[in-house]
Amino acid sequence: MLGRVALLVSALLAPTLGHAQDPRGLTGNVVQVVDGDTIYVRIGPRTQRVRYIGMNAPEPTQPGGREATEANRKLVQGQVVRLEVDVQERDRYERLLAYVYVGDMLVNAELVAEGYAQVMTIPPNVRHQDLFLRLQREARLLQLGLWKDTGPPPPAVRHAPLLAPAGSGQVLGRAQGRPGVPPQDAWTCPPTQPIKGNFTTYSGERCIFHPPGGEFYSRTKPERCYASGEEARQDGCRASKR
Repeated sequence: MLGRVALLVSALLAPTLGHAQDPRGLTGNVVQVVDGDTIYVRIGPRTQRVRYIGMNAPEPTQPGGREATEANRKLVQGQVVRLEVDVQERDRYERLLAYVYVGDMLVNAELVAEGYAQVMTIPPNVRHQDLFLRLQREARLLQLGLWKDTGPPPPAVRHAPLLAPAGSGQVLGRAQGRPGVPPQDAWTCPPTQPIKGNFTTYSGERCIFHPPGGEFYSRTKPERCYASGEEARQDGCRASKR
């Protein structure tokens, strides 16, 4: 433990956090919230200007900007945060580019999920792009925050039916059919497929499924619904441990 702390302090004492030092896993205290996607974090003896990766919030003077700034402040002001970088560590303004965690909560994702920010993908920093896009689609469906009165997103692409040989008149099912069905709404699965699949895991796992009666079932927003645990596993999910 002491060796790891020593390595982090050595990195912080360097003039910059370049590729010679690895800032992954740095922790610090948030000392100032600039707006909905930028904060100042004190890490050891230095204060870093940190720009959230993968999303963009309106400026405080723009519509929705004050709400985004306040939402960010409520999440991180005075908190100890963990900073996770991607491939590119800094932008042209020398801001540290990071995924910001308070405990297990990914703040970047939370702001997108609540409609306070839009997805903004700038390669090569694309680690959580798919997660952010899923959360943005849900926020738009629910017309949260910036998406209020904007209308629903375009419908998802559906698989065409896979037909049996000509003349048989049979339909074999969807091409590359995926297990499960979409949820009825943001919180509810159909009665015949009550198991909730959650792809917003923050742990790098594809999916965790929650059966009715589980500890987190009522607090889980389903992204896919299944009739059985076996069907959920076929879709790449594992069972919740609680």
